[in-house]
Amino acid sequence: MIQFLADGIDQLDIALDQLAVRDRNFDRFALMLVDNITELTLHRYAQDRAGENELWTRLQKPKYDPKPIANALGQNFENKVKLAAKLKLINNATCESILNLHAFRNTAYHRGLRHEGILHSLTLFYFTVVCELLTAYEPRFWSWSSSDVLSHRARKYLGDIHRGTPQNDFRAAYTRLSEVAASMKPSLVTDLSIDMAATIEQGDNVIEFLSVDSPEPVSRDRAVILSQAWATAFTDEGKAFAATKGCLEKTVAGYVNWLAAEYPWPFKRDPIPSWRLRVASLEKESDPHRALKKYCDFMRQTERFRAVLDESAAQLDGFIEEQIDIARGK
Repeated sequence: MIQFLADGIDQLDIALDQLAVRDRNFDRFALMLVDNITELTLHRYAQDRAGENELWTRLQKPKYDPKPIANALGQNFENKVKLAAKLKLINNATCESILNLHAFRNTAYHRGLRHEGILHSLTLFYFTVVCELLTAYEPRFWSWSSSDVLSHRARKYLGDIHRGTPQNDFRAAYTRLSEVAASMKPSLVTDLSIDMAATIEQGDNVIEFLSVDSPEPVSRDRAVILSQAWATAFTDEGKAFAATKGCLEKTVAGYVNWLAAEYPWPFKRDPIPSWRLRVASLEKESDPHRALKKYCDFMRQTERFRAVLDESAAQLDGFIEEQIDIARGK
């Protein structure tokens, strides 16, 4: 067990080196290192609880509900985090933050998203969260094998592990790691606010473009509705709704206008004023867990609609370019 925890310190120290560079590619690597330590620790925690259950079963009955433990021992990351929250290793706010931070790791690694402007602060925050997790984690046994070897990086924080008390040595190491991360002066709330404000500004510009530069200019509220209507009209969802409601329109324009009037759209008017209130609320947030939740909630709740707006803008831009080419005789 000491080897496992010492290797984690080694990995976290490498992550600090990457974060010190302040480059998005190194930040992404640091994020993956921190996320890996989080997952390994949560998995080991589930293994510990499974071991306790096995012992208790021999005596009377399992100490913990076996089902969530079995789920946590699988491949699903969320199950591991939720077990830790259920058994009070972490609180609900930390649970949600870890899930959100893991999602950033997935998009950075699997989809190649850069998250420029927020990745550095996100990773520093994740770093402090995993240090808190490791501090709270109590292994069942502080075992040490003669074949175990502590790396130089781990020894920087632990010293001679044979001379002290392992529990105290590791807690001191996590405290020191957190202090080094804090010295890098993370600015999570500021960075999230700037990124969210930029996203809102982009949405504002797109709605204005769709409103003013369409072949027939419309109000911003109408542009919002029509963008959703065109995006939905020829999908299975849109066609099923029209069939259920008995739409009798025969032309494309008539059908889209009917759908615009009848469908229960998630965004019924220009959302920019309410979005700006949300970013103002984020800017005032002092708790990093709540700040991250506000940011992630906004991004998730508006993701599909923002994609619809961008697609509508791309189509309108293509139409305008086509008209320009026609006017030029091309």
